Amino acid sequence: MRMPISKGGGARFRGPTSSHEYNVNEDNKYYDLLELYRQSNENELQLKEAYKVILSEHLALQNYTKILESRIYELEKKLTELENDQLINGRFFKTAFVEDMTTKFPTETQDQNEREARCQIDLQYRFATIPIIHQIPKTHAIGKDQQVIVPEDLVVKVGRTNTGGTIIENDIKNAFNGDNNSYWKREVIYSFAEAPEEEDVILEIELPLKLVNNLNINTILVHPHPEKGIQIKDIQIQYNGSWKQIEGFEQIELQSVNINEFSSRKKWYFPSRPVQKIRITLVQKHPITIQDKKVFVLGAQEIGVYLSIFDPNGGIVLTPFDMSDVGVYNIERIEHIFTNRKAFSITEGLDHLLEGTIFNYEVYIENNGILTPITNVQWDNQTAKRIWVKTHLYPDPSTENGVNPCLHAVRLHYTKS
Repeated sequence: MRMPISKGGGARFRGPTSSHEYNVNEDNKYYDLLELYRQSNENELQLKEAYKVILSEHLALQNYTKILESRIYELEKKLTELENDQLINGRFFKTAFVEDMTTKFPTETQDQNEREARCQIDLQYRFATIPIIHQIPKTHAIGKDQQVIVPEDLVVKVGRTNTGGTIIENDIKNAFNGDNNSYWKREVIYSFAEAPEEEDVILEIELPLKLVNNLNINTILVHPHPEKGIQIKDIQIQYNGSWKQIEGFEQIELQSVNINEFSSRKKWYFPSRPVQKIRITLVQKHPITIQDKKVFVLGAQEIGVYLSIFDPNGGIVLTPFDMSDVGVYNIERIEHIFTNRKAFSITEGLDHLLEGTIFNYEVYIENNGILTPITNVQWDNQTAKRIWVKTHLYPDPSTENGVNPCLHAVRLHYTKS
């Protein structure tokens, strides 16, 4: 913001004065008025933009809340059926999600004696994963003052399937500047009679060659706008001369609502590939009504492409289970649920091979805050009020640039004695 250049007059020109001094003072006042108008106009535009962002995010969350509310009765009904089924077959399970996980032992002494590296628990993307030791951005550079620099040779082509409507959008580079307070936002405006069922946008990103010394990537993140209001329909990379969907694009999450249609912030870890072009497709199926028009809002708060390097030794994460309401029980098995299971080199249907390659685990019981490991023989006739599962995650050992695992949940299966 430019500081005013005019000065207070007071009784400045009561006596003799030169025309030059008077003219300079008047010109400065004029320049200050122009600057005030410019700043006022800029603030008004920013307020209008912020209002539209908040409105679209609010309506998306409102719609998502209605969907959640409509699911309550159905979930309660299914839960009753599940409980009845469990009573019949005598089998039960408890599920702990990433929000329940921790990397610290209950007591400080035991925690300090644990020498293994700790996993990173990422609540934003809803998984625990191996510690990252280095990450190289492919769409921007970080300056000496930690400021994000978006290179000019980052090319983003914006396409669509539909041909109608009026398009209003801001700078697409807003989605690549590392600033979560800025948005790339596109509005496609239709009359009610001409509005389609959905509107899409297809981003084709060409990574800048001058920014890095190799083209390998294994990480893509997308923060959609409005969050939980649009669908991240597809992400493809141009690899070996053809377009292919990234491995593990369809993420596995235990959710009551179809997360694929109402996308929250997402991050994908997949096998490292030499890539220069990426194609991201977003779909909006829930337009908002503004002044007798249907407006499809699509955009992104952030799109990031990286090469992530993980600790080759992996890391541990602890998952607690409250068994105080069970009584005497037998632990039948421990199940690990990975968000990016479909990206592993071990094909689906061979999940028994994951243990010993992707992860290992131990079962602990808690007594007075101290965790004590138990063997499989001790799984029967257990009375411990609290069970812990210590999981050690490892990078996929595949020689074809294996992926790191993203642990979403742990499930403890048991029967009652």
